[in-house]
Amino acid sequence: MARDRHTTNSSQSKTGRYTQGGLIDRYRNRLGWWERFQMDRQPDDIRFTITPEYDGRPDLVAYRVYKRSTLAWLVLQYNNIVDINTEFVSGKTLVLPTPHRAQVNILSNTTGGNVVK
Repeated sequence: MARDRHTTNSSQSKTGRYTQGGLIDRYRNRLGWWERFQMDRQPDDIRFTITPEYDGRPDLVAYRVYKRSTLAWLVLQYNNIVDINTEFVSGKTLVLPTPHRAQVNILSNTTGGNVVK
């Protein structure tokens, strides 16, 4: 049997989608309340219209804009998208922070959540 090279799940990873987009409490078997990371919209934000190849795939949009598919949470959160099946569809125009602003405001912040025992 092949051993999985990942030793943690996304709630334990500093770059995981559950910990990088805000503050959480990590319990043994669940995540606590998540406080969203807030970023104000700016005039230089990128406009990205979803085409059929990106339907339901925020990870592909994140890779296209930021060269990091792990920033799919940013694409969703910045656009207040909860359900990718109904809200992340062809024709919808997304607003995204520039790669530079994402780097400065998000990627340089300490993440990982709070472990609650």
